Amino acid sequence: MQEVWDQIEAIPGYARKKSSLLKVREFLGILGEPDRKFQVIHVAGTNGKGSVCAFLTSMIREAKIPCGSFLSPHLVDIRERFLINGEMVPEPEFIRAFLEVQHACRIWERRGEPHPTYFEFLFYMGLCIFRNAGVRVLVLETGMGGTYDVTNVVENPLVSVITSISIDHTAFLGSTIPEIAAHKAGIIKSRRPVVYDDSSSEAAAVIFAKAKEMKSEGFPVTPDEVCRGIRPCLVKSPDPGVAGHQEMSFSYRGEEILFEIPFAAPYQLMNAALAIRALEVSGLPVAPGQAAEGVKKAKWPARMEEISTGVYLDGAHNADGIRAFLDAACRLKELRKPDHVRILFAVSADKDHQRMLREIAERLKPDLWILSKMESHRTLSVEDLEAAAEKLRAEYGEETEYRVSRDVKHAVKELLGLHGERDLSLIAGSLYLAGEVKEQISKSTS
Repeated sequence: MQEVWDQIEAIPGYARKKSSLLKVREFLGILGEPDRKFQVIHVAGTNGKGSVCAFLTSMIREAKIPCGSFLSPHLVDIRERFLINGEMVPEPEFIRAFLEVQHACRIWERRGEPHPTYFEFLFYMGLCIFRNAGVRVLVLETGMGGTYDVTNVVENPLVSVITSISIDHTAFLGSTIPEIAAHKAGIIKSRRPVVYDDSSSEAAAVIFAKAKEMKSEGFPVTPDEVCRGIRPCLVKSPDPGVAGHQEMSFSYRGEEILFEIPFAAPYQLMNAALAIRALEVSGLPVAPGQAAEGVKKAKWPARMEEISTGVYLDGAHNADGIRAFLDAACRLKELRKPDHVRILFAVSADKDHQRMLREIAERLKPDLWILSKMESHRTLSVEDLEAAAEKLRAEYGEETEYRVSRDVKHAVKELLGLHGERDLSLIAGSLYLAGEVKEQISKSTS
């Protein structure tokens, strides 16, 4: 398994020229066009894609419909990207798919074509895995963007879903909400329905226009619709200071159903609503009770995940993600009334870290910051972290403590060592960070 993983990780992430969807279709021909074996729910967006996929997967699984999920990125094990009925693909099936795609690559390269990129290779592997497993419905998450994403080769999805859209990946998708929304809306197919987050009027206008152009029916989910459904009793836990879950009444198949959202973060209400509406529009035979049970059982790591009592891990990695993370963190702070609030933060160098740090400082007001360098090649350097700490100290005073760690392992050890039973500790800033933290915790408990 390790040898296969190493070979995959050696595949370049980018190519000089992106493969056209015509070329992707040609490559799939070598594999026997596995994408045409499934009914597909296609999901794009900036934030919330993975959560929507998790809710959809759990609801479909509850109805005992054979379901595959293609997700990204992975946190610890690359097989996390390929779920069969909500479970990670077994090693033998993973290796079998790798060998199938590797063989197809040899044929492809003999034709004078370039080797697929890292994400393309994994997408092809996923299709083989799901075909071999006899999957009926595929929940398919885009990689980046939509229009030119390799996953956009799918032809007739049951429904397309577009989650919240914000500024991210500006070098590839544009620097404005309408530009980014145009890329995401590229997954809308002719006369196939689209469900979308209507929170941003700029993004919604672009999606609506694209749906009209494609003669596709649009199903917006509005913040008002979600807020109207929130039930006042949002916390159920033996400990009244712990936010166990949230409850929301939402329409499904003409019925008002009470859904239990098994996450503390407020942003998961919209993600659950998008998944529920998409499932309804898809026409899949999932009964209301099965949908409710599926939402209740949904799991999605590193999204305000309580990894230890009072210690929360979140994969927020851009401005809007941090804002949503802070909504949840501030709510927890209000509920728990902790003695101390501490945060471990690491970030990729291409993100607006100063803005993210400023928002955390102003809203959360932590007592202690631990700024850490990650293993990822995209990580912010120790020097930049030290400069950021000095800037925070200058802006927000000496009463807050700032520390800089050269690696996540020591940062996590330091944070957990300081954490008391009446404290609130938070870890955020990058999915790469979340992956490293999960790996460290796994090693320490094994």
